[in-house]
Amino acid sequence: MHRILRILVEIRLRRSDEVQDATADELLSLWIPDTPPARAKLAWAVEFANRLHGAETHWIEERQA
Repeated sequence: MHRILRILVEIRLRRSDEVQDATADELLSLWIPDTPPARAKLAWAVEFANRLHGAETHWIEERQA
């Protein structure tokens, strides 16, 4: 019997220290399971925030759960 090893990954939105937004700090610390819908929503948020604040000011951070 073969087992498939799954590595669980969590993701969250991160921002550069240069961007100050106290209202977003709570959301930025929230880790969520890396699912296709969650990643798509965060990718949209990254794209939108980078348009507002400048290129590469926001990104998706990953960690092993």
